[in-house]
Amino acid sequence: MALDGQIPSGPIAEKWDKHQFELKLVNPANKRKHTLIVVGTGLAGASAAATLAELGYNVLSFC
Repeated sequence: MALDGQIPSGPIAEKWDKHQFELKLVNPANKRKHTLIVVGTGLAGASAAATLAELGYNVLSFC
């Protein structure tokens, strides 16, 4: 079994920008199909989970 990291080609300084440009967007109608996991329920984790839930995503939060 071969592992593929799917790392974009090119110089290291440009890899993140290239990856962001090639990402597929989430259609607002399909938000309910995606489940997001938030690890940590401190101030930032709880805020992130609440905000994502308000946007329409299914959110699972773990301590």
